[in-house]
Amino acid sequence: MFAACATTATAQQVPAASDDPFSEARFRFGVIAVDPRFGVRNVGVDTNVFNSAVNRQRDLTFMVVPGTTLLMRTGKGLLTLDGGLELVYFNQFETERSVNSNVRGQYELRFNRLRPYVSIYSLNTRQRPGYEIDVRARHYETDLHAGTDLRVGSKSTVRVDFRNLDYSFSGDQVFNGRALNQELNRNLKAIDIGWRQRLTALTTWVVRMTRESERFEFENVRNSDSFRVNSGFELGRFALVRGNAFAGYRRLRPADGGEFPEFSGVTADVNVSYTAPTQTRLGAVVQRDIQYSYERRTPYYVQTGWTGVLTQRVVGRWDVQLSGGRDRLSYQAIDVRNQRRDFVGRFGGGVGYTIGDRVRAGFDVQSFYRSSDLREREYGGIRAGFSVTYGY
Repeated sequence: MFAACATTATAQQVPAASDDPFSEARFRFGVIAVDPRFGVRNVGVDTNVFNSAVNRQRDLTFMVVPGTTLLMRTGKGLLTLDGGLELVYFNQFETERSVNSNVRGQYELRFNRLRPYVSIYSLNTRQRPGYEIDVRARHYETDLHAGTDLRVGSKSTVRVDFRNLDYSFSGDQVFNGRALNQELNRNLKAIDIGWRQRLTALTTWVVRMTRESERFEFENVRNSDSFRVNSGFELGRFALVRGNAFAGYRRLRPADGGEFPEFSGVTADVNVSYTAPTQTRLGAVVQRDIQYSYERRTPYYVQTGWTGVLTQRVVGRWDVQLSGGRDRLSYQAIDVRNQRRDFVGRFGGGVGYTIGDRVRAGFDVQSFYRSSDLREREYGGIRAGFSVTYGY
């Protein structure tokens, strides 16, 4: 449920991969390794299919999510291909059904001190692009990275990364009278320089500086340049606390000195989990950054949010889970009289059963809402359903 509501990652970094993902794959055949996954999620009911303030519509729904990762060794190189599908079904509202796909490919050369790489990610989806736009709008992302890691010491690495992201909507996608391609189609170019210092076998300190240039296809007044600096830790998956935790600073300025509101402030990207000896697991996600709005009078909003998940193993392979979170959308307007805040919240829980080390079945219920200064933007509802996954 959280994945279906996730915001678009407009400043995503190339993820830090395992040092040898080939050896961790489920099946290996010589120089080829395969790691498949499959799931049937949210087989149940959505009580507010269209996120409506009035006249809520409910429907039976589910989602099938097959995928696989393919790895191939080529001498000093490693080729990684990862792809997945989402088959979204609604029983009554056929217009909400969709087939979504994502593909990522990366090739890396692994020399003694130098590791050049190139990667490309492609997304084709009708899932909602964020908490602001309530229609399931077909949009696309093509994200290209090229760079290298250079080891400058036994525990130190420098990374230089060049990025080009194209983000676009289909021409027939409209929300509240606005053509989304006219408002949000854009291109981002960025250069990122980072320093990675391994402190322990499970902890790495990272510092990054990034220059970004975003240019909109139709709305030139939104063109902007950004400078980012952030720092934090990457924590190995065998650590007591694992995941990534970064905090930083972003300065955004209009490219042509127009009326586009400037931004200078703190950013955050935290995704960590802790597993206690009592078989209790705590997960926390904290994010703060800019997201672009489809509304011309409020070109962007600052999204600050958190999500927490508590999972407790109770008897044998059974576990119970509680989750909750809240996001604040602070809209920045050309005219300060149009500034406003929306709040999006969710709370839920569920029961799960683990079968082996890769299969899990569960039932989850989630309540969700949005409150706003604009009454027509408010909504609420409940989503509940069964899920069975393998390899996720």
